[in-house]
Amino acid sequence: MRIVIAAALALMAGPVFADDVADLIAGTIRECRGCDLHGANFKKADLTGVDLTGANLTDATFHRANLRGAILTGVTAIGTNFNLADLTQAQMAKGDFTRSMFYSAQLSGADLSGANLTETRMQEVRLTSAKLPGAVLDRAIMHDARLNNCDFTGASFLGTNLERTRAERSKFIGATMYSASFGKSHAAAADFSGATITQSDFYGVDLRRATFDGAKISASRFTRAATDEGTFTGAVLTNNFMPDGRLQSQGPSDGK
Repeated sequence: MRIVIAAALALMAGPVFADDVADLIAGTIRECRGCDLHGANFKKADLTGVDLTGANLTDATFHRANLRGAILTGVTAIGTNFNLADLTQAQMAKGDFTRSMFYSAQLSGADLSGANLTETRMQEVRLTSAKLPGAVLDRAIMHDARLNNCDFTGASFLGTNLERTRAERSKFIGATMYSASFGKSHAAAADFSGATITQSDFYGVDLRRATFDGAKISASRFTRAATDEGTFTGAVLTNNFMPDGRLQSQGPSDGK
């Protein structure tokens, strides 16, 4: 009897799911809070401003979809395809985007505060002026991304690939970086105050006018980085390769 009831419920749920997807694509509805849209196909759909708060978007496809101003707060979107999607000014705070794909997506001005972006693929993504305080970006692939004026305050970058990114004037205040790679990036006027940076690579990075005041930096590489006289003022430096290629002597220094 239980099997029969379960099968009946599954048959009833199927059309509802299909109706939600069709109605969202058609624009008949603009809100589907808490909906189960697992595996749904929204490729190239116009979902401007839709409210999907708390929805299950796991394994769904939003390839080239228009999600400008969409509300995705608290969604579960594991392994979801957002490649080439327009998420300008989308509300995505506290969403779980683990292993999702954002290749060349537009996320300028988006709010990703506290979002889980672990192992996401964000090559060439545009995150200009986006908000990511407290976000988890561990093992994310973000090379060649546009991160100018981003707020990464308190964010986590463990094993994150940030090579060749543009992060001018971005805030990494209090961020945690372990085995992160910024090689050949542009981070002029970026703020790394109070960050904990360990075994990370800043080879050839433009750090002019950047600040590391109060940062704890150890076993990292800054070889050929472009810096100013006061770039590391106030930082605690331990066993790093400095811009001139020399390895610090054993023990910490105050960056002066």
